[in-house]
Amino acid sequence: MLETPTRGRYYKEEKFLVFEPAPVYIGLVWSCIVGGFLMMLYGLFMGGGSWFLLTGMMVFLAGCWANMSLVRIRFDFKTRMYRRRQGPGFVPRLWQGSIDEIDAIQVVASPSIMAAGGMNIYIVLHWKQNRAPLMVIETETRMSMGGPAAAAQPSVARAMKFGSSLRVPVYDNTQQMSSRPVTIWN
Repeated sequence: MLETPTRGRYYKEEKFLVFEPAPVYIGLVWSCIVGGFLMMLYGLFMGGGSWFLLTGMMVFLAGCWANMSLVRIRFDFKTRMYRRRQGPGFVPRLWQGSIDEIDAIQVVASPSIMAAGGMNIYIVLHWKQNRAPLMVIETETRMSMGGPAAAAQPSVARAMKFGSSLRVPVYDNTQQMSSRPVTIWN
């Protein structure tokens, strides 16, 4: 999978559920933006030369591109609304609507090409009437020692908690691994 993995977190006494990249990754993106900007200033005004200017510009633009490409979705349980932002690029696509538009959460598994004997587990949101593209909200790689269903239990439990919060059904399809459960490009 080419996109940055997201992880679900509850905020403000479980009034909000947010799926976004890890805070460390977001910090890295912002440090590229700020660091690149400071390098450009040093190259322009402090006599750092063209190397600092060009390198700073590349780091700054890479940080901006990464920030605009991040996938995020936020559920507000009080208003029962969601806001979804999905890149890639400087013009990300935005969706918003009612949580009732979500059809189901599905947990699927596929063999891992990076970990021999492992499996990738995906928690995927499905919208009613294909209003929005599928969204992989969590990805995890686990070793399938006791079979796919046993290895997927922690992810299925997380999906059940998310489904309970969102009031949508959860389907566990990890018993049989799919060769291509989720497309890379939505």
